[in-house]
Amino acid sequence: MPALLPRLAFSLALLPATGMACEFCLLSQGISPLQTLNGAGLRVNHRYSLLDEVYQGSREVPNEGAEERFWTTEMSGFYGITDNFLLMATLPIRQTEGIGEVGSGPDGDAEFEAARGGASDIGDLSLLGRYTVFKHHSLAATTLLAVTAGVKLPSGSTDSRGDSGEFLDAHLQTGTGSTDFLVGLAASHALGRFSVAANLLAAIPGEGEFGQTEHQFGESLNYDLTAKYRLLPQTPGASAMQWFISLGLNGEWRAQEQEEGATVGDSGGHVLYLTPGVQVVLGTHWIVEASFQQAVQHDLDGVQLGETYKISGGVTYLF
Repeated sequence: MPALLPRLAFSLALLPATGMACEFCLLSQGISPLQTLNGAGLRVNHRYSLLDEVYQGSREVPNEGAEERFWTTEMSGFYGITDNFLLMATLPIRQTEGIGEVGSGPDGDAEFEAARGGASDIGDLSLLGRYTVFKHHSLAATTLLAVTAGVKLPSGSTDSRGDSGEFLDAHLQTGTGSTDFLVGLAASHALGRFSVAANLLAAIPGEGEFGQTEHQFGESLNYDLTAKYRLLPQTPGASAMQWFISLGLNGEWRAQEQEEGATVGDSGGHVLYLTPGVQVVLGTHWIVEASFQQAVQHDLDGVQLGETYKISGGVTYLF
């Protein structure tokens, strides 16, 4: 991958979505989930998420038919101000659909309510800056370390209603109504045909709303460790087309939400994902990739819908 290796770097963005409202997070900035590119370019990524399993803590309980589906198309632009400093903006277009609601009943067991609704609109705009604080290139290896900071702005709608006329829950709205602050750290090491990337990102959400209800998502910490291997060509520079496979372990911890100043018991927790993927580099301008994220462990507070899987595909064009 000699043509692109000097340009490959990474930025932080929130990790894969869960039933804890991370569909509002920045996602899929590369086959390593927090990876993007130096220089300048545009990226379009589409993601489908399904939540149809109910968890009480880490134990799966029977589901009486509740489910949520999310379709998100993210449009991103990035521009390198200098060799070490990059700016990126991401605007999602979101479609949500929910059937039924789950939560804890008076005895603590799962309780189901009939509800249906969804929304379709733009989501919250995110702005990120990444600064590479360390880089080391040799004939055999490349090592990078970067810090990232940013803000998510409340550009999405928070007043969509369900079929019954009531306002949709916060996670089914296309926006959060809050201004959130992001800060993170990323590291990457490439050696021959192998590379590995590790990322951390913390988010501090502000106060938002859904409909006329005050609401605040919990603080979150996201992490991933992703390995990538160049299948073809075996020799760098032997072909303009390059094929990569990847395997990642991703996780998200999120604190409980607040609604009208009270803690929402059925919110927050931790989810772990296993993420295989494939990436194709076409010359010096195009990158095409796809990944499948399978939730392998849930540890959720109270009773919640948990994500079953997510399918993601993206195209990047480098100027």
